[in-house]
Amino acid sequence: MCRRFRTLIVVHESWWWCFFFRLMSNVLIFLSSTVMKWLTGSGRCLLSTFPEQFYFLPLICKVVACGSWHARYTVLPFIQTLIFYNLFIFLASESAVAALRQLVLQLLQDEQLEVREMAATTLGGLLQCGFLHMDQAMQEHFEWLCQTHFPPRCRRANNIPFVDLVRRHAGVLGLSACVLSSPYDVPTWMPQLLMDLSQHLNDPQPIEMTVKKTLTNFRRTHHDNWQEHKQRFTDDQLVILTDLLVSPSYYA
Repeated sequence: MCRRFRTLIVVHESWWWCFFFRLMSNVLIFLSSTVMKWLTGSGRCLLSTFPEQFYFLPLICKVVACGSWHARYTVLPFIQTLIFYNLFIFLASESAVAALRQLVLQLLQDEQLEVREMAATTLGGLLQCGFLHMDQAMQEHFEWLCQTHFPPRCRRANNIPFVDLVRRHAGVLGLSACVLSSPYDVPTWMPQLLMDLSQHLNDPQPIEMTVKKTLTNFRRTHHDNWQEHKQRFTDDQLVILTDLLVSPSYYA
């Protein structure tokens, strides 16, 4: 009888500690999200960020490893606001630029769709403001992710290994962010990126929808000066792109 009673006590204590740690974990997740939102809001002013707020930067890396995707999602708007209002401070530190670049690229391969899409938005903003630059290494990285192989006969998303789908979608999101970061210009690297994206129009969701949105936005932002922009494409590229931008089936 005593042995059973001791067993019940051990089981009860084990259950209680599991419940306690789970509860505290949720509290910490909500607290981190609240702090990030507060920092994001407080940074939107004409003045630079208070020096004390930079002490939160080392904690961001720990939040990224958090099990809650809401916490990882909240980090990205905070990064955008912090960099936009302190651009020259960050540009003076190569290590800070490299670390934040790596952080955004890491979240671009997050398992949660919402986090990946927000990481792509953040990447596009950082490219547009000049904090990051579209270079050969970045292009090759995204093209390499886009080439993630799907097993034969796996045409639907539910039949494709999730890790492979995420990696391939991350590559497409990266290329999309680069294209959308130049809404009124056609840099030398953009034609090839658009050709790369066109190869994924028949991929499973959410990849297909990402490509369609990118082409729709490209057509909208480059329509007014298209006679000038199209001079940046080769004849073969122009034929492919014109077919993509004109065909209504791609935007259905």
